[in-house]
Amino acid sequence: MELKDLILAVREQNLTKTELEGYCDQLAGLLAQMEMEMADLEKEEALFMNGKADGQSVADRKVSWKATQSGQRLIVLKRYARATNTMVNSVKRRLYVFL
Repeated sequence: MELKDLILAVREQNLTKTELEGYCDQLAGLLAQMEMEMADLEKEEALFMNGKADGQSVADRKVSWKATQSGQRLIVLKRYARATNTMVNSVKRRLYVFL
């Protein structure tokens, strides 16, 4: 299931404990995958920053990085990870009601 589909499913109000546990596991798995991909992109960013030309400022290099495909992917992943973490916490709070 894709992240958008999971978020829509979790927003349903009448989910059973079993459904919530399943969604929590799926969201946690997606979050872990995003974190691993972000780590790879951050390593790529570090190498990109290391390759700056003489006379080029760090700020210029950062702007150049953000304009790359990998830089754009990192921006999106950071926001998706934040949203996923919020949804995991929401599911955990809802599961707490069942205890």
